[in-house]
Amino acid sequence: MKRWLGMLASIALVLAFAFSVSPTHAADGARCYADPISGPPGTKFQISCTGFSPNTTVNAYVVEPDGRAISGAQIVGFGSNVGNGNILTDQEGTASFAWQSQDGTRELTGGGTFAHQLGDWTWVVHQLGAASSVLARGEVRVTLESANWEQVGATLTASASGAAVGDAVTFNFNGSGFWRDEYVNVWVTLPPNCSGRASVEGASADDPYYQGLFDGFFGPNTVKANEKGEIGFAVLFTTAACRGEYSATVYAPGSGYGAIATFQVSGKTIAPSSTRHLIVVPDAVDALNPLLTILGSNWNVNQAVDCWSTRPDGRSFNVGSATADANGNFALDIHISGFDSTAPYASEEPGVWSVTCRAPSNGDTAVTTVTVHALTVDP
Repeated sequence: MKRWLGMLASIALVLAFAFSVSPTHAADGARCYADPISGPPGTKFQISCTGFSPNTTVNAYVVEPDGRAISGAQIVGFGSNVGNGNILTDQEGTASFAWQSQDGTRELTGGGTFAHQLGDWTWVVHQLGAASSVLARGEVRVTLESANWEQVGATLTASASGAAVGDAVTFNFNGSGFWRDEYVNVWVTLPPNCSGRASVEGASADDPYYQGLFDGFFGPNTVKANEKGEIGFAVLFTTAACRGEYSATVYAPGSGYGAIATFQVSGKTIAPSSTRHLIVVPDAVDALNPLLTILGSNWNVNQAVDCWSTRPDGRSFNVGSATADANGNFALDIHISGFDSTAPYASEEPGVWSVTCRAPSNGDTAVTTVTVHALTVDP
């Protein structure tokens, strides 16, 4: 099931730069505390903020470890006395809520499990006034720490097959050392700072059958050992998957045996054509309004090109196609991720993105970059 809790009418997202350790104190007077301030995935964090008006609805959102801002309404495990990303303060002006982070052991409605991304999550609570002015804001950082799994009594290997590295590619896994005919669970650990897609918050590990669909890969979440205690399965990774080092973990609840295999999902090497030119205007956009224009020059007359963007974490997004005019020029207005992060609202991942255009007819290719800045003020 998708890791989101509903559509929003309007939501304010925040800056994604470094924050101080819990408790923190905002310039406009609110103060937030977390208990505890760190723990492995599965930890329940109780967060309380003071300094708001009594009996007033305030908003909550979070900046993920990769710098992406997302509404509290979209985060699995967010709970308050109002819900949907909102909190009603008490008569003392205190806003309290809880975040039950996921560790992959809780079956979600509709099926599937995942563990939240490791790293610092900065929760932000603010009270809005007229014209969306910020009357008070508080923020607090909590940290999800790694919980290590050890290989016990079994082995697992991984090998790539099928399409070329950089395109959709299948990894084949083979394991041994389990009890005969027992069932073995499978999950996939993503690279660090692998940002979520659309309304999906960042995950450190996914059930590949359900949750993996939202992180660019698909495979079984349970396999059965044969009479020799051997298993085999495959996981498909698409261009929507992050690039980097992944791990596949298998565990048999019956025998208690488990194994881990690490493998690399790599991006395709792009070889630009020296005669084709590409720029984007502007060459820097903010994380909440990433609209820009791709300008191509010196292409063949009437040459058709396909364009895509690549995020800092390696995920790619189709942003459209264009055809060069009689002078070999083209212009293409785009959203940097093809509107991946707008329903419901979430910011883009800050950092340096690349934009690539390629002509299918002869492979002519050009690449340029664009910088996505995190917000510096509340919207």
